[in-house]
Parts: sequence; structure tokens; C-alpha cells
Amino acid sequence: MERSGSAGTTRTLVFVAVVAFAFWRPLFAGGTLAPDDQVWSTPPFSADAPAELSIEIAELDAAAAHSAWSRWGEEVRSGSLTQLGDGRSGAPVLADGVPFTHLVYAVVPAWFAPGLIAALAVLLAMTGTARLLERLGFGPVATSVGGLAYGLSGLMFVWIGWPHASAVALVPWVFSSGFDAVSVADRRTTLQLGGSIALLAWCGVWAITGYTLVGLVAVLGFRSRRPRGLLAVVVGTATGLAFAAPHLLASATRWSWADTSAATSIGDSSAAVSSVITLGLGSLWGADAVGYPWIGSLSAQLSVATIGLVAGMLALVAVLAPDDRRLPFVLVGLGFGLAYVGGPFGWLSHVVAGAGAEMTHARVLLVLGAVVAAAQTVDVIERGDGLRRPDRFAVMVGLAVVVVMGWSGTEWLAAAQAAGVTRTAFAESTTSLLAAAVFAAVVGVWRRGILAREAVGLVAAVLVAAEALTFGVAIPTVTDRAERLVATETHAELLGLVGEDGLVVGEGRVLAPVVAARFGPNDVRVPRPRSREEIDVLAALDPGAVRGGASADQPALSRVDVSDRAWRRFGVDAFVLAPGRRPPGVVTTPLAEATDRIDPAGGAFTATVELIAGLRAVEFDLLAPFATPVEVDVVVAGRLVVGHALVLTGSPVVVPIEGDLLVGPATVTVRVLAEEGTATLGVDDNGVVVVGVIGSDGGGTLVTADGLSIVHRPVAAVTDAGDADVVINRVDDRRLQFTVESAQFVEVWTDIVHRPGWTALVNGAPGELQGDVVLGVRVPPGVSEVDIRYRPPGLTLGLALIAMTVLAWLLSGLVVAGRRSLDHRDPA
Repeated sequence: MERSGSAGTTRTLVFVAVVAFAFWRPLFAGGTLAPDDQVWSTPPFSADAPAELSIEIAELDAAAAHSAWSRWGEEVRSGSLTQLGDGRSGAPVLADGVPFTHLVYAVVPAWFAPGLIAALAVLLAMTGTARLLERLGFGPVATSVGGLAYGLSGLMFVWIGWPHASAVALVPWVFSSGFDAVSVADRRTTLQLGGSIALLAWCGVWAITGYTLVGLVAVLGFRSRRPRGLLAVVVGTATGLAFAAPHLLASATRWSWADTSAATSIGDSSAAVSSVITLGLGSLWGADAVGYPWIGSLSAQLSVATIGLVAGMLALVAVLAPDDRRLPFVLVGLGFGLAYVGGPFGWLSHVVAGAGAEMTHARVLLVLGAVVAAAQTVDVIERGDGLRRPDRFAVMVGLAVVVVMGWSGTEWLAAAQAAGVTRTAFAESTTSLLAAAVFAAVVGVWRRGILAREAVGLVAAVLVAAEALTFGVAIPTVTDRAERLVATETHAELLGLVGEDGLVVGEGRVLAPVVAARFGPNDVRVPRPRSREEIDVLAALDPGAVRGGASADQPALSRVDVSDRAWRRFGVDAFVLAPGRRPPGVVTTPLAEATDRIDPAGGAFTATVELIAGLRAVEFDLLAPFATPVEVDVVVAGRLVVGHALVLTGSPVVVPIEGDLLVGPATVTVRVLAEEGTATLGVDDNGVVVVGVIGSDGGGTLVTADGLSIVHRPVAAVTDAGDADVVINRVDDRRLQFTVESAQFVEVWTDIVHRPGWTALVNGAPGELQGDVVLGVRVPPGVSEVDIRYRPPGLTLGLALIAMTVLAWLLSGLVVAGRRSLDHRDPA
């Protein structure tokens, strides 16, 4: 026992050292772990960015999670925490889940939290896997190999910054607790199982929780026939779900309210069975330069299942292990079936996790099973047992792998050639190839009797760690002690405009390639459940807002018209527009048709205009065959403002200018920075450049940064009350009180996003809430007191279930104690 405890301590210290090395910049160098879409245009990461980036890497979740949890941490430290549900601030809510790792936001600075959470999750995954393998009877070296392979897998690296990583880290803890509950079947092990399931469920990723429970049932069904042990698992599972009841009920209420009729399976680049080879060869077939430089895969979806080449080889050899192979291959078979096969597996996936989750999340079972298989091979070698001679099954598996490798390799080579990075891709696969070659040589030396069997496992552990770290450790880190993940000037500019919890990010290398919008508490770009009425409103405002119904909860705005009063009821904070698009405003001087065109090279062309509604942008007529820089100077009342643009196509050219408050006579000068004969500018009969002016209409302030236009308009708690007078009495995340004085019935609109749980009182009586996107209330004539309150759906019932569960455990403890007292009572 003492020797086992010493080995466990050594293994934990090794895990800590590996994690410290992997995350040394965010943990010790004052850096902030940043989501990739925020740093592509920021040195030094911009130098490594590929020419084209897959849309799959432009996930907003990591940035949104950081922004929301930063706000939550600030509220906890200040004692002003009010957020428990779908309130006004966008802070973490019960329906979204509360991963226990993210609670560190309450005690550490926001810039430090992402790196600390990532390190904790990886360490938790390593130790949990090692604990599971110990329960299976594996030796210390085998448990170390398995812990490193799982903790440094693509599951952890790809989902860093997301609640998914925390959920994945807890999966092996659930399995090890389940094995304890089956074998011991006492109160302690049953409660441990319930606690691990509760923590997993609270992470808010139901697909991972559901698949884990399905895998646990399948594995225990093959391994145990003890009724008492299976009963302990059932009680532990029920206890865990009861402790997570507030979150589960709130989430169920939200999804039952939302319209999911148009939801379909999410397009997944790894749907092809050939991509399963990335389980072991992700760092080889999905070389870094092809499309996901800091993870190393053709896409994020492919990288999810990566455990490395050495671990993949060990897992494959496990088919020849003399031991019981049911556990790893039940998990591998179940995960493979759910992720790739479909059929009855697809039906099970839809029942457990819903539409669209059958791919990526199911690979947690596939990866865990492969890791257990790899550890089993090391354990066989460590014990000195002989592997079975290749039988027919092993030969069939080998042939299948060769076929799939050839198929996958052909696809990989085509992708690398298309991106023009074949040589770089091969170079970045060197580590995996060398690791495989070294391990093969070590095995050969061991088989000749020159090397001790214990050394084979140690070398495997070192190679697994080295391969994984070189494959995934280059995670973007902003080495800046800021309180936010601010990677570009645009982010900093926008954060200053929309407030502490605001963040606008876009897709790929451009921050906002078309139009992105931040909507106060309602960011329509963020995937979230939405009502049918809200989806209809979005589609009416912009037919392209809902992407074909495939992802109706993630609209992509293609244009903005803030003169439409409906936008005001969205509670708009800011719009962000890509270069060359007309910012919201009023066209005070339309762009007339030019009567002539001249070559503008080397010249400056001037026009005089009257600014009657401020200044937001200048338009003019320019034709250029390729990208051409232009500069516009505007002088009004002695003040000079300058705008720049890069013309990519043709007329009309829009140059946004920060000059909202400028009015009166103005001189506009246009300079086209092009070589002679490469561009022509539209002028009138007198050779004066023809310009149009877009004025600000009081609908916000224009700021330009990084070539983008940011139109900001402050949003009040009450956004529209017609002619009525409104006085705000109280406003926080869960309550809005105000007084309305009106001569007639009036609809008062707020910035509260319509979600289940809100109620209204008008003069003390229940009021009728209305609205498809944000909430409004109808108020009678006279002076009225309005009180709009929020209570998370299912909170009362959830707390009651927790109380009942605790009471049941206490009563059962008293009963057990009473029986023991009777058993030990002296007969005399």
C-alpha cells in the first residue's frame, strides 16, 4: 500500500509538471489565454495564420464565456451578484450551467482565469483517468500513460476555454466512481458517484453527460451482475441528477419554450469515416499548417478525437492483449457508432442528446476507450505478460486501418496541396513521426531482451507527453495584464463603447467580414434558443438572418437599417460593419451620376457640401481594377477630419468618417493613391469630384478602428414609451421598476430579452407581457407603477428536490446507525 501511495504521489507530481509546462505563459508569464478568433490579426500569431481559415474555428463561445464570467466574478467580489437566470446582463445563468472550474473567476483576476481554468481541467482529466485505470488494476506506468494521453487529447485542447473541457475532464471520474459503487456498494461510494455526476451535469453540456451515462450503463452491464452494486449505481445517478435539478429544470424549460422545429444536424467536417484515423494520427494527417495552426488539424472538429500517434499505436496493439478487453472496446464501439455509424446509434443519440450532437460529443467515449486500450497494452508489457499472436481479428483490424489511412492520407494531401503548404505540413508532422520511430525502436530492443520491460512504459509516457505538447501547446496567449481578452484595437475600442460585458468578434481573419452586431443583452449572433416569434422577426428584418433553418438560433445579419423602429426594440448597443459598407445614417446629399471620368493619379479633387445632419460617411464614384487606397479630408468650421478606405471593387465607394457632430459648409477633398491609368474618378462638367454625404441622425456615434466602422447607440432599460414620461426606480439583472405617466394607454418597451421566467405587475396587479424579442408591457392612462421581475424557471422545484435528496440520505443514515446500534447492543 505504501509503495502504491508513493507511486501515486510521483505520478501526480509528473502531471503537475506537464501541466505547468503546457500553460507556463498564462500561469507564470502574465499572459491571458485567448480564443483563436481574437488573435489571428495580432502579432506574433498573425505570422502563423494560414491564408484561409475554416469557418469552424470562428467560435464565439470562448470569448462570450470569458466576458460573461468576468462580469459574474466582478459582481461576486463587489457583493452585488443578482444574476441567476436569463436576465439583462448576459451573465452566467442556471439554464446554461455552472462549471465548477469557472468559479475561480470569483477569486482571481479575469485575465488570469482562462489559463488557470485550462490548467485545472487538464490536471483533473489526467488524475481522473489515472484513478479509473487504477480501479481496473493497471500498474503505475500504465496509469501515467493513460492519464497523459487523455488529459492532453484533442478533447481538452480544442475545447479550452469552453465548459466542454471541464465536462470532458469529469468523465473518467464518473466511470471510476461507478466502478467503486458497483464493487463496494456502500453509502460513501454511492455519494461519490452522485457528486461526480452532479458536477458533470452542472457543466451544462448535456450531450457529454448523456453519453457518459449511456457508456457507464453499457460498461457496467458487461462487467457486473451484482444486484446490490447495480442498485448503488442507480441511486448514485439519481442523487447526482437531483443535485443538478435547478440547472436541468431551467434548461428543459428554456428548450421547451424555444422553437426547434427547424433544427437539423450541424454540418461536421469529420462526418466521413475516414476521419476516424485522426484518433491516432491527428498530428500527422491533420498537420498544423493545413487549417488550424495552434491545434494541428484540418479543422477543430477533426482535432477533437486526437490522442497522438504513439497512444494510437498502443491502443491498436491492445486487440492482442491477453486480458479482458471488453471495457475499452465497448467504449470505442459505442463512441464510434454514435459518431460515425448512425442507424440505431443515431436513434440513441437523438434520444440522449438531441439533434446535431451525435458527432463531436460522442467522441468522448471513443477517446476514453482508446486511452484505456493504450494503457492496457503498457500494463501487459509492464507485467511481462506476452501478447497474443495476431489472429484473424487483428489482421482484419490491421487491413482496415491501412485502407482508412490511405483514404484519409489522400484527402489530407489534397487539402495540403490546395492550401500550398504541403512541405510545411510534412515538416510539422516530424515530431509525431520521430516519436513513432523511437517507440518502435524501443519495443524492438525490448523484444531482444536488451531493455527492461519497465523502461518501455516510461518511454511511452515521455513520448505521449512530448508529442501532445508539441501538437497542441502553442495556444494563443496575449501577454498583457489587461482585465479583458483584448487582442486588437477594434476590440479595445468596442469594449470602451458597449461596456464591461460587451464583445464583438467575427469570423476568420477579419473581425467582421460583413456585418456583426452587439445587441446589449441580446446578441443575435450567439447560438441560443429562440422563440418562433423572434425568429420570424429576424427573418422579416433581414431575410438572410436565418440560415436556411439549419441553425435558426444563429442568424447571420447581412445588412442593417437602424431607421426601422423594430431595431430599436432589439436594444441595440452597437453595429460593426466591414470596410466599404454604408454605415447607418441619413443620406443628406445623394451621390449623383458623374458626367465624366478622369484619371485621378497624382491629383486631389475637391467639392463643397452643406452638412445638415452631421457627418458619418462620404461616397464617391471610383472605378479600379484592383485594391486601391483612397483618402478623404473634410474641413468644416476649421476642423479637419480624415477618412481612409481600400477600394476592392467599384463604385460607389463609402469612406466612414468620425464626425457625427459636424454641421455647416464643408470642403471635401478626395485623394486616390493609385498609379496613373489604373483608376478613374467620377467628376462633373467642371472637373469637380461628385460626392455624396451620409449624415448622423442622432442614432449613435461612429468610430472607425482597424478599417471597420462601429456605430454605437446607448441603450436604456426602457427603450420606447411613446409620448409617456418614464422614471426608472430600480434596475438590476432580475428586476426593473419604473413609473409611467401617460394620458392614454401606452406600450412601454424594455431591453429585457424575452425568456421564460419574467412576470410583470402593473399597479400591484398582474400585467400582460408582450413582445417577440424584448419585453414590453401595456400601461393604462394616468400614473402607473410597473414592476417586472425574474425568477429562474424550475428554481423552487429544483431546490426542493435537493432538499428532499439530502433529507432522504440523512434518514437513511439514521436508519443504518440505528441498526448498527441494535447489532452491537449488549444482550445482557
